[in-house]
Amino acid sequence: MKIIESELNLFNKDLADTINNNPNKISKNICDFIFLKSKKIRPILIFLVAKSLNLDISKQLIYLAVATEIIHNATLIHDDIIDNANIRRGKVSLNIELGNNLSVLSGDILLSFAMQKLIKCENMEILNIFAKSLTKMCIGEINQQFSLNTITTVEDYIEKSQYKTAELFKAAFESLCILYDIKNKDNIINFSINYATAFQIKDDLINILKTDKTKPSLSDIYNGIYTLPVILLAQENEENFKNLTKEEIIDKLLTDSKVINETKNLIEKYANKAIDSLNFIRDNQYKNKIIELTQDLYKAF
Repeated sequence: MKIIESELNLFNKDLADTINNNPNKISKNICDFIFLKSKKIRPILIFLVAKSLNLDISKQLIYLAVATEIIHNATLIHDDIIDNANIRRGKVSLNIELGNNLSVLSGDILLSFAMQKLIKCENMEILNIFAKSLTKMCIGEINQQFSLNTITTVEDYIEKSQYKTAELFKAAFESLCILYDIKNKDNIINFSINYATAFQIKDDLINILKTDKTKPSLSDIYNGIYTLPVILLAQENEENFKNLTKEEIIDKLLTDSKVINETKNLIEKYANKAIDSLNFIRDNQYKNKIIELTQDLYKAF
């Protein structure tokens, strides 16, 4: 991304150095995984928000962005083991490439790298924020395992999404506010939560619509993870939903434009709430790019 190219270059260098300065027999596998083509939306938004507020990009902010991205990748590796996934970012997943044992350790060592980065931020409050965030993310995953093949409410789904996805966004942006003593802290945190919620709903919808070939499609339903579109479909077909096979659920979803449109409307709702949270920032090219990326969550279908 051109307008934050120099910041992303610093980020990528520090990310690579973090892995390569801790050499082990799977360093190359981990490095290759992290640098496969991906959105890297967390560091991108961290830098865009900082620049929109006319902040200088400090070393501590680079460390924060690197730690956030590393934690995200660690959770992906562990998720792929849990889901028995065989593809990630268009390539063979680490659990297939290395086996579950080494894949678990890959995620674990990444979390240790993230802790090293957070310590370099030299702020105990930030460490505490991320520690609590990781706890909530794990609780979100645990709760998901206990609700497999179960239709929950839309409210429960949103709460689970905010534990699984929004918590890491929130930790990163709350920490950004602490690093720079930002007065509009609540606005920035609200942006992160609402953006992440819209992001997760979109990701779940893509899994059903099969529009992302870089990871398995329809895997959520086959794994018994019933996301928002399935919940809405169940509410619409309350009497006979429990008698449907997973194949029949998929068929109905792909032909039920009402459910798909309701899901898209919720993506747009949370995306617009995220944008509204940034009204306190004067218009500039960085803010405009944030708005563009946020609107893409519901426009790019």
